[in-house]
Amino acid sequence: MNNKKWVAFVLGATLVCLLVLMIINIIVDPFMQYHSPLSKMKPYYKYTQEYAMYWLIGRVKNTPTEAVIVGSSLSNFISSDKLGAQSGLKVVSLSKSAGRPDIYTLFLRESLKRNQLQTIYYELNFPHLHMEYEGDIPLYLYNSNPIDDVKYVLNKNVSKRSAYILISWLGDQFQPGNDTKRDKIPAKTVFEVDRSQSTSIYSTLAVARSLYVRHGKVADKSSVIDYRTKAKNNIEQNIIPFLKENPEIKFVFIVPCISILNTYDLVCEGTVDDYLAIHKDIMLSILKYDNAEIHMFTDLEGFVDNLDNYKDRVHYAPAGGDLICNGLEAGAYKVTPENIDERLRHLKSMAESFEIPFLKEGFTGDDVLEMQQHLIALGYNCRANKVYDEQTRDVVAEFQADHRLEVTGIATAETRALLQELSEDCAGTFL
Repeated sequence: MNNKKWVAFVLGATLVCLLVLMIINIIVDPFMQYHSPLSKMKPYYKYTQEYAMYWLIGRVKNTPTEAVIVGSSLSNFISSDKLGAQSGLKVVSLSKSAGRPDIYTLFLRESLKRNQLQTIYYELNFPHLHMEYEGDIPLYLYNSNPIDDVKYVLNKNVSKRSAYILISWLGDQFQPGNDTKRDKIPAKTVFEVDRSQSTSIYSTLAVARSLYVRHGKVADKSSVIDYRTKAKNNIEQNIIPFLKENPEIKFVFIVPCISILNTYDLVCEGTVDDYLAIHKDIMLSILKYDNAEIHMFTDLEGFVDNLDNYKDRVHYAPAGGDLICNGLEAGAYKVTPENIDERLRHLKSMAESFEIPFLKEGFTGDDVLEMQQHLIALGYNCRANKVYDEQTRDVVAEFQADHRLEVTGIATAETRALLQELSEDCAGTFL
């Protein structure tokens, strides 16, 4: 075979392979850009947060619905089934881990094109309202240009998912002695919440082990100004236009039940009044529209101030999702122009009276000093410098090991209570 024929053969074979790959990806369509999951192969489709920007827009395109939920991982436990049962509508969740209003806009635009939406449930997450989505967005899937589809049907990740689905399905079809196996495969939940949430431990210690560090009492007014500008721009660009253009659609804004730690930090920084004033202005700007209502769950005593309901400063346990669904049905937590000041005052009061039930490395203050003094009184080698430094962490771990507590180096409520009790007993011995 001469060189020209060899080149022609290679090119032809390559084109055939690419064509076959394109056809397979279109038929299997692992991220639903052209159709919903194939019924016989549905148990093998998996939609995790890793490729959410692919399958979420596919879900928008190929799942008829009457209502949607848009939000971040803070909306993962808000059940679309429960909201559907309450409202009588078919509700589809479009929650994206680390989601922000700019990508909610992408989802909503496409959903409004394809569905007669009656209700939109919209997560109004104040701590993140000034941010934009920082992940990769395959924008070629979010337009109507068919030429851009090549980027999908020849995509490496799409091909890997198609191959996995096909191989898994074929393996079960032709495996000897398992003719009925495919009928016994349990139907899996196709759309998963963020795996890191569903497998998390929710407890005060989990919060303590997270990246949370108590702030000092330093007011940073420049950050307040920056937040105000960006948050208001986000509202003007990504929320108000939808309210104006769709007066027939009911918009239910949900301020999720993030922990009291967020407002507590603002109190410690001396910026709580500034931020709550901004939040008030934002909510009032939304409530100007007759098709909007706001339900706020950040001031619910007994839940948001109990850190056993959290895995970090914002992510709440599944029970929080039920709390929100039930609250929406009852309407007990609705914010109005008449009660907004009272609700925000209550939130501030909760934060001002809140005491963190643990101390950890990075904390400073009189409570750290008091703990260090207790350790010194019990004979431990510890500096009394108001700083929870590495030495203090190691000494706390030593104390925990000596008294058969879980060794974390974090001064939990249990550790602190025992430390105080033993220190007082020791002091009483010398009197």
